[in-house]
Amino acid sequence: MRFGWPMIALLTILLVLTAAITVSSRVWMLESHRELAQAEKEYNELLDKEHALKIELIARTDINTIERRARQELSMQPMWPTQWRVVKP
Repeated sequence: MRFGWPMIALLTILLVLTAAITVSSRVWMLESHRELAQAEKEYNELLDKEHALKIELIARTDINTIERRARQELSMQPMWPTQWRVVKP
């Protein structure tokens, strides 16, 4: 069975196109994997930041912590009943 040069050229072009499609799909898959890994890394960093912010929120809304900071840093003291003023509308 003898093939002419057009048939060999067609098979060569088909082989080159198949190789190009295979390589491009592999490159696309690697790029997608890289983007997914980056997105997962950012997601985990955001989860860590959220966790830290939740802990900070709990610490900042703790009444004992607020009172201690008010007394130490701002030198605040509870009001005496004689210092209270009632404001009527």
